[in-house]
Amino acid sequence: DPQAAVNGAAVPALGTGYRRIFTLKQRELTQTVAWLVDGVEALDRYGVDIPEDARVLARRCWPGALTIVVKAAPCVPTFMRAADDTVALRASASPVVQALIRACGSPLACTSANTHGAPSPASFAAVEGRILEGVDVAVDAGETPCRYASTIVSFQHGGLQILRQGALPASEIERVLSDPMQ
Repeated sequence: DPQAAVNGAAVPALGTGYRRIFTLKQRELTQTVAWLVDGVEALDRYGVDIPEDARVLARRCWPGALTIVVKAAPCVPTFMRAADDTVALRASASPVVQALIRACGSPLACTSANTHGAPSPASFAAVEGRILEGVDVAVDAGETPCRYASTIVSFQHGGLQILRQGALPASEIERVLSDPMQ
């Protein structure tokens, strides 16, 4: 589908890295992918109107298994935004991923290395063969520091919303927000 568009914006062509993510995962283009970022400062680089609670969570829970959905800054390509004009940001706890982000000088559009809906692999050995066959480079950095999917939160509708309960329990998020100075 060479004329594919998301949010009215053209998506990179078939065969490009971005499109291959969706082809390999067997995932719809409208299901956006998170951006792996280098740290808390990325909230202001790639987001706008960041709520203070989002900053508190990022300072206390990043790097780690927390994805924060924020209103996308103008630098975020339209096709990479969710329909509500947001982008999902996460700072990985993997030192290898953090080094890649620093080396690239940009966030990484990323998702787990599995078919959409299948369990996420916790190690290189657990990655599906067809996924490995479809990539140009695969890095074995050992077991992932986060064995479970990240918890996804948003503040887009006034208060905290947990969009997906994952590795970081809601009780920990609430504890962090109840004592932001700790």
